[in-house]
Amino acid sequence: MSHLKITLAASMPRRLLALLSSILFPSVSSAQSIARAESPVVLSPFVVNDTTQDGYASRQTLIGSRSAKSLLEIPAGVSIINKELISDLGAVQVKDAIRFGASGVSQNNGYLDDFNFRGFRSDSVLRNGVQKPANRNNPMYDVERIEVIKGPAAMLLGNNSYLGGAVNLITVKPSAQTTGTVKATYSTEHSIRLEANQSGSVYRNGDFSALYRVTVGGLDGNRQRSIESLEDQFLGAGVSVYLSPTQSVHVNAYYYKENSYTYPNDFIDLTATGTARLNQYSTEGFNVAREKDLFWKSTDGYIDVQYLTKVTENSNLRLYYSHTNIREDRQHVRGISIAADNYTLNRQEVLFDIERINHNFQGDFLHKLQLRGATVDTTIGADGVLQYSREGLSINTPAALDTRNPSYASDDAFFSVARPGAGLPHRDGDSRNRPQAFSHYVQENVSLWQDRVIMVGGLRWFQPGGYNENFLTKISTKRDARTFRVHKYGIVLKPLPSVSVYYTDAENIFLQTGFADRVVNNDQLGAPAGNQEGKLEEFGLKFDHRFSEAFAVFGSLAHFKMSLTNIKTQGLLPSGNIGQIISLEDRSKGWEFEFGASLKTDLGRFDLLGTYADGDSSTAANRALQAADFAPRKASALLKYSHPVGTANHLYVGAGAMDQNAKRNSIYYVDYPLTTHAFAGYRLGKRWDFQLNLDNLSDKRYILQVVTPGLVSASQGFSARFSTQFRW
Repeated sequence: MSHLKITLAASMPRRLLALLSSILFPSVSSAQSIARAESPVVLSPFVVNDTTQDGYASRQTLIGSRSAKSLLEIPAGVSIINKELISDLGAVQVKDAIRFGASGVSQNNGYLDDFNFRGFRSDSVLRNGVQKPANRNNPMYDVERIEVIKGPAAMLLGNNSYLGGAVNLITVKPSAQTTGTVKATYSTEHSIRLEANQSGSVYRNGDFSALYRVTVGGLDGNRQRSIESLEDQFLGAGVSVYLSPTQSVHVNAYYYKENSYTYPNDFIDLTATGTARLNQYSTEGFNVAREKDLFWKSTDGYIDVQYLTKVTENSNLRLYYSHTNIREDRQHVRGISIAADNYTLNRQEVLFDIERINHNFQGDFLHKLQLRGATVDTTIGADGVLQYSREGLSINTPAALDTRNPSYASDDAFFSVARPGAGLPHRDGDSRNRPQAFSHYVQENVSLWQDRVIMVGGLRWFQPGGYNENFLTKISTKRDARTFRVHKYGIVLKPLPSVSVYYTDAENIFLQTGFADRVVNNDQLGAPAGNQEGKLEEFGLKFDHRFSEAFAVFGSLAHFKMSLTNIKTQGLLPSGNIGQIISLEDRSKGWEFEFGASLKTDLGRFDLLGTYADGDSSTAANRALQAADFAPRKASALLKYSHPVGTANHLYVGAGAMDQNAKRNSIYYVDYPLTTHAFAGYRLGKRWDFQLNLDNLSDKRYILQVVTPGLVSASQGFSARFSTQFRW
């Protein structure tokens, strides 16, 4: 069936696609001549202009402030992974792109968008600049750009939970021209992924116009382990309505349903010392349970609405709202510990019932004051976040498994018996969390001597609220409701138009609720969690210079010092088990380097992208001990060669490598070995694209995360993906 799907997608004639387009979007064909006209121009400082993109280089972002700025003018470490890089890597998950596109950022596990920034964890991403909670990898069907900001970002983002850094997913914008793509990707994991995008103009009359984008996608197949599966469906849309040359409304929404099962199934070798390694029986052929006893179902609904208007000649207003509703129902059978014989795996049945609802509100007013020899950009605004989450957790203990010769005979009896509460008294909800935060801010950007000197100063005042209620312990903890302030200061010097040096100082404060573990299994009976305070000092240099029409370079060099207090992490409990502990303070410092180049020759075009990070870290309890999940050294390099074939065709090939030193994870160290990747593609005229991606060429399986000795997240081995894309 999968082969049939590919054949149909790859051989669908152009007339059939045009017919489908006219049926689905009847207004498109009638407005064809209008849609091909020039896109409406809205001179809003809240809109990024991507027309200056050059290969893997992008030059503007909103993430350094609420208005569009050049990367050279932002006193912060920001990495941008643009559409071309995402496409070349065939990235369908955020971690696929982060591997090559950002220094100082490492992957924490294989099944969540969970990253570590310079040693500090961030387990949720942003979508269009606002926090997007998720318990899995976020969908990438409608994402065309990924932005990474490193360091405390409360002042910039209005969300004080991003203490180490943040990943921001930017969605595809509607286009005035009628365009569309259909893409089919087949993987050696026997999965098929289909996606289609259609964009164009609905109506245009004078200064009024309405544009749309529709995205559909789906994934079906297996992974290398037989109990793992891939299944999802995606329906997304975007609408941009330009009411006048100075007013516009933009809406993005999607509904995402996923039934994939990708929960960790590996366990470690107890005889290993120093760096953890997979147990000899923890192979891709091993399953911790039977497929029929496992499931992971989730739905994710999302919408954001943005209103932009030019109030006066020198001032602009932005109003924003987003809503997220996530529901999950899971049944995992997982390993938890290994007996002294090093092959008997003790197991747990874990039932989750999760609900997460988010409301985000933002308002920003930007005023530009032009003085003689100076420009003053003043931004004032307010944010509101209302969250609700409920988590039902139940745990039972099925029989242990002899991993040398697994037998699941006892599982029939185990799963046939009703397990009320599965050992816990409140199956319908073990904890409930209602955090909220309201904030307001002011930021000043003062540019002097034709932007040769830029001074940035910002203050944000938070008023938090809400509480956490644990139904197991009957304990309810409230967030400290006292107002507090965070800041971001910086200065940028531009000795040359294409070179800047900067200094920045920033902080975050995040009010925690809950407790550490006293026994195990996140029972939250230990010490209460104190407030987190994150601080950053950073010096940096950025460059983006074109030596000629044929040769250009871009990149950055940064030195940072960061600290964060009261970090919840995995560690050794007094009982001897591994559980959630609180580190009083972690520190990190180091260097990061990112470099890109583009060279055009008679032989074709060469694009290079490289990253390197080097540093050290420590904990307050033991300054000689590396902070949890800090990668002391990480390097990546990607080289692409493109060559025109005739007048319309195009051939390209590329290869990349990534290496990361061992990092402390729980009480163990995990080491990511050198991995290599390759891709090749061929563009046939203006309609067809063919691409082959080869990941993890050496077929190495390595540990990404050790939760407990019996619960380990490991990488996938070698995989190949072939994609066919038709565009119109």
